[in-house]
This record gives sequence, structure tokens and C-alpha cells, in this order.
Amino acid sequence: MKVSQNWLKKYIDFNLTPEQFTEKLSMLGLEVEAFEDLAKKFDKFVVGEVIERAKHPNADRLSVCKVRTGKNVEQIVCGAPNVAAGQKVAVALIGAVVPYNQHARDGKPFTIEHVKIRGVESSGMICSEIELGIGKDASGILVLDTPAKAGTPLAKYLGQNDVIYEIGITPNRPDCLSHIGTAREIGVLVNKKIRLPKIVLKEIKTSASKFAGIEILDKDKCPRYSARIIRNIKIGPSPKWLQDVLTAVGVRPINNIVDVTNYVLMETGHPLHAFDYDKLAGHKVVIKTAGEGDKFVTLDGKERTLTSDTLMVCDGERPVAIAGVMGGANTEISDATVNVLLESAYFKPQNIRRTSKYLGLSTEASYRFERGADIDITVTAADRAAQMIQELAGGEILKGVLDAYPKKRKPVTVKAHAERINSVIGVSLSKAQIISLLKKIDLLSRSISKNEILVTVPAFRNDIMEEIDIIEEVARIYGYNNIETKTHAAIDFSSNVRNDEFQNGIREFLIGSGFNEILTIGLQDEATMSLAGKKPVMAVNPVSAEMAALRTSLVTSALKVVKHNQNHGVKDLRLFEIGNIHLLTSEKALNSLESYKEEERLLLVISGNRQPACYGNISQPVDVLDIKGEVSVLLSKFCLDNYSFIYYDTHEILSEECVGIEINGTYAGFFGKIKKQIADKLDIDEAVFVCEINIETLRGGWVRDRKFSPLPKFPIVTRDLAFTVDVTLPQRNVEDVIREAGKPLCMNVVLFDTYTGEQTGKDKKSVAYDLEFQSPDHTLTEEEVDSVLKKIIEAVNERCKGVLRG
Repeated sequence: MKVSQNWLKKYIDFNLTPEQFTEKLSMLGLEVEAFEDLAKKFDKFVVGEVIERAKHPNADRLSVCKVRTGKNVEQIVCGAPNVAAGQKVAVALIGAVVPYNQHARDGKPFTIEHVKIRGVESSGMICSEIELGIGKDASGILVLDTPAKAGTPLAKYLGQNDVIYEIGITPNRPDCLSHIGTAREIGVLVNKKIRLPKIVLKEIKTSASKFAGIEILDKDKCPRYSARIIRNIKIGPSPKWLQDVLTAVGVRPINNIVDVTNYVLMETGHPLHAFDYDKLAGHKVVIKTAGEGDKFVTLDGKERTLTSDTLMVCDGERPVAIAGVMGGANTEISDATVNVLLESAYFKPQNIRRTSKYLGLSTEASYRFERGADIDITVTAADRAAQMIQELAGGEILKGVLDAYPKKRKPVTVKAHAERINSVIGVSLSKAQIISLLKKIDLLSRSISKNEILVTVPAFRNDIMEEIDIIEEVARIYGYNNIETKTHAAIDFSSNVRNDEFQNGIREFLIGSGFNEILTIGLQDEATMSLAGKKPVMAVNPVSAEMAALRTSLVTSALKVVKHNQNHGVKDLRLFEIGNIHLLTSEKALNSLESYKEEERLLLVISGNRQPACYGNISQPVDVLDIKGEVSVLLSKFCLDNYSFIYYDTHEILSEECVGIEINGTYAGFFGKIKKQIADKLDIDEAVFVCEINIETLRGGWVRDRKFSPLPKFPIVTRDLAFTVDVTLPQRNVEDVIREAGKPLCMNVVLFDTYTGEQTGKDKKSVAYDLEFQSPDHTLTEEEVDSVLKKIIEAVNERCKGVLRG
């Protein structure tokens, strides 16, 4: 929100530089994101008086002017056709930066220097409106009003001696979405009370209640509706001061009536709307919800489709405004308007937010109503606007305010304990000090016991509901910088408490292996999450249907990344992600955390070809052995040989050709190929292979302490063995028997061939292994190797029913 320093000073006196203002207000909780000193734009620009104009001796279209700029008289060469003696003009002195160069194609700013123009010296420049950046007239110089005094800084004359602050107001502080609200916070900094504008109305004797009535049919969505009637006004442009102040804070001037409502909005934070009274059928106001599918044309000329939840302001026959969002074209203020009904209401924040989001229509009014306006100042805001309308547009204010307030707001009180306040903040304040601090922001409180105070919360502070809110206000007003920093801590900072060392090691390894890390959102739509075969954990209040469920597997969200890449022509993918999943462990107590489990997992994804196509290389698509190889290398890196693969169909619904992973005998995850029906649902054409591993189980198998052996000094002896075994027997069983029987001389076993066919017989297969034998202290003899081979053959025959092939 933009606020004007000059505007703020109407309510509170302060003498802070923009830098001090930014720092102090930010420390108070209102972050100043940026500021602009408007006067700096017109540094070294002054009001000048042309006391003499003569023709340039060497140019027909130039004039040589003598210009008084205060105490000095400068000679300036000017090319404008409308320059004349006696004029008050805008002068850029030497060193001034002219905002716009109307003679250059790019309009780039330029600096004024002492120059010679066609042989005549010139010490400045008389500027046009477009060159000053305050208008678009480039036909001649800007001629100022005659009363302007020569030497006056141009910024002061133009009303540009202001500082505009951009303040980031958090959603819980709608009371600060105004100049009065911001001034109230500044009052804390300078220890002063704000001055509210005096409202003095000149009402006529005719009662407003005789000319209009208010009926609220939906009292829940509209707890209060106030209105004023002003007759016989004259529509016209607003005075320059009002246009300038609105423009400075980003509001476009329209006419004197609409500008007044916008001024009061920016002043008090309360939205208003002006209706053309004569266009209101029946001269009545009815607040009710729309019919499902009703159409309505708003002030911007667009037709809106409404829902049965949309609150409408209606007259005796039809809707005339979308409550709290935007007025209708059928009752807008025009040049022909004579009589005005001024609306000042309070609408339920939740309803305004739903309507604004549904219509995709955010306005200054909806922005404030959906955060919570002040229900207690509807009449005050209407009176303030009526006063200004009478001052700027004439007219007669009818006696009395129309105020429908069916169920008055009850005072809100919050109990706070001085002991708890001091404990949470870390200070030692007395009850009297706490009461005094709260009084600075109009939180009136009184002592009700030795340790308790009762705080009365004003209507403009709808964010204060509990004791912790009071504690936050005390800390804020006391000053965060004044709270002593405690050096004692219960945490031993000297010890290594980082939990990301293991994850970072995985990241480094996988990136070095050619993988790219992805980050996906943990919330997805329910249909996608259901693909994992587990009941998704549903969000209680989802932002949208696309983010309604917490993921039960990293695979589903990663498949969307695969789809996105493949749709953009990137099909060779090597991806990984480290993230959390959430599982429902019991449906008996869904509101209890005990019914849910959170796990951290690692996901690997590969798709496309092993290597890119190039000369001499035929591209081959990846298969399940590729993902197995990547997983094996990863597990060997971190777990050495403390892992195994379980070759059976698991209950993983996402994957076919599924292989389970065990680490130290604990199930850790799986790898396999994504089922075709799953891929088809997501429009994925290429085969996708995935691996998902529980990080905690992987960390449990992490071998941190490594023991290294010296390189062997003696040669390796190799032998090949092939066995015929049952076709259903996993080869890993045979491999494990070979390793066990071959100890300690059999150093390595590698499967290099499998075969099924006529030579093996029915229901049989052949598995062939390459075996390496080595001794750490001598060269092996043939007899030693043969002895070990004999043990291996006997063991395979006995435990696997394997028959040695010739």
C-alpha cells in the first residue's frame, strides 16, 4: 500500500528522514518495502520569471530570454513558440536532470549543462510539460500561474515535495490499510496521539428516512449497512490538491464525488460507494444474495455470472452492486447526477473473499473487506465523505444517517497474565507498564487481579483474539531492539547436529552419476495421488482441487515432471528427488497425529535412451537392468554389500517387473517399470523406470567407517562354471551358495550367461558364472583351486539341485 508523508502529517507530527521512517516502522511490524522522494526528481528545478525575450541573432526559431530564478537572472536560449516576457515558467538550472528528452527517440533523461547554442550562451532550460514528466503536452513550454514566485523550488510549487512509502501490510493488519491506521502506528514511535479530522455537517431539516429505506435480508453476510443522502450536487473535476494526493498514492482521479469516496477510503481504510440516487428504483436498498447463474454488468463494463453465494446490493427491482467488490453500471455516477446515496457498510470477510476469487475481480474495496473492515466506523466514514462532497460539489445533506444494524457488535475482551507476558517476551514489565504500552495503540485495559489484566479490543483490531496476540502487541510496542538477547542456550552448538549430511552425500553422488535433481509439490490432486494405490491424506482446507491431497509416493508427482519434459521434446531423463510422503496408518482417529506417518524417501527416475544417438553408436532404450545397475552402484557406495534384491511381485501398484530392496534385512523400497495403464493415464509414451527407497532405512545401512585393504600382490585365477537348475530358481540363490562355499579364496562371482532351450530340458535353465580366486599371501596352485571348485559344485548340487554342465 502506498502512503503519503504529507498526508500522514495531517494526523500525526513527526520528523523522521525517509531512512529513519523505513527502519523504525519496519521494526514495529509494518515493513516499508520502498520509498520515493518526489522532490528529488525536481532537484535544481525552480519557478522562473521571463523578464525579457529577444530574437536569436543566428536562428529564426530560437529566442534568447532573460529569466529571473530568484536572486539571479539567467540567460537561456529557448525554442518554444509560446515563450513571452512576463510569464512564470519551469526552469531547469545547470546540473538538473530533465526526466524526458522530447527531441530524442528514446526519451532518455539528460543533464543540463552550460552550453553555446548557435553562438549564444545558455545557462539552463525552460521546460515543457512532457519534459518534466507531468503531462503529455510537447507543443510549448509550461506556463505557470502568475502568483507563482520566482525562485520557488518547482517541487514545492507542483506539490511534489512529498515522500511516498510502499508498505507491505500483512493480511492480519487491515487496520493499517489507511493513512489514519498508519499514523496510529507512527504515534507509537513518536509517543503522540493522532489527530482525527473534525467532522462538521450542515444538514437540512428534511429527514433522510423519508427519501430512502434499507432492508437487510442476509444479516449474516451483511451485519451493518449505513448510508447518507446528498441532494443537488454538481459533478465536476476535483480540485488539484485532491487529484495530486490521490495520484501520489496510485489512485486515478475521476470526478469530485468518486474521488471523495476514494480519499476517505485511503484516509480511514473504510470502503464507500456512491450511487446515483435517482437511478435507484423505489429509492430503497435491499441486501440479499443473487440467484445461481444470474448476470450482472459491473462498472468496468463486463458482464459477470453470479452464484447463489454472491451478496448483492439491490434497489426495489434489480441488483445495483456486487457487495464489497464493485458497483454496477446501472447506477454509476455520471455528469448528469444530481442526487447521491452514499453507501458505507460492513460485509462478512469470508463471503467477500469467496466472491472476489470466484469472479477473478480484486478491488481496493474487496481487498479491505475480505481482510476485515471496522464495523464501528461505517457512520463516521459516511459523515466524513458527506462533509467533503458538500465542500467540493455543493449540495444539501439530508438530516440523519440511514443505519441498519440488526445485531450490534458486542465488546471483545481478552485476558492476559503479566507473568506470562514477561515469560514469553523475556522482559520484566509491571502491570502498569503493560497497560500503558497497550494504551498507545488504543487497546484499553485494566487490572482485574494480582497477575491479570482485561484488554478491550477495538473493532478495527479483529486480529486480536487470544492472549498470545496481546503478548505480540506488547513486544512490538516495547520494541524488539529493547529486548535483551540471552546468551545462554540449552543447545550445544559445538556439536554437529546437521541432518542433511547424508542427503547431501546422496545428491553429490547422483549428480556425479549424471542425474538431475527435481523438486515437486507435496500437494497434488486426489486422482493423481490415488494412482499410488494407497489412500491419500486429504488436506482439511485445500487451496484448490489441484492441491487437495498429500502424496503417498514420490513417483506420482515425478511422473508429471516426466510428462512435462516429454511434451517439450526431452525424452532421455535421469532424475532424482529427495522428499517427504505422508501415509494414513489408521482411519479411526483422523484428527489425531497418531493416525498419520511421515517418511523421507529417495526417488530415481530414468527414461529414454542409454546414450544419445551419434555416429558409430546405435541408441538403445533403457530397461529394468539399467535402473537395477544405478541402484546397485548407489547402495554399494553407501551400504557396501549390506543389501539384497528380492525378485518377486510386490504389492506396489505403480510398477511392473517389480524388485524389492532390503538393507540389513529390512525392507527399504522397490524398483521397476511403471505400468502401462498408469503411463497411459498420464499420457506418457516412453517406458519409465523408477526406484523409491526409504531414506531412514538407507541411512541405517550407511557404513560410515570404511576399512581398506592393500592391493593384492598375487595373481588372480579365473574359472567358469555353468549349472542346470530349475527355471523358477532365482540365480541369486545359486550365486549366494557359490560365494559361501568358495570362502575364503573365491573373491568374486559374476553371472555372465543364462540359457533355456532343448539342451537344458523342460522346466530347466542354465546359469553360467565367472569365478575369481585369489590368496592374500601366496600364488594359488591348481590343486587348491580345484579343491575349492569341488566344494562349490557339491554345495550347488546339494542346496540348489544344480547339475554341473560339461
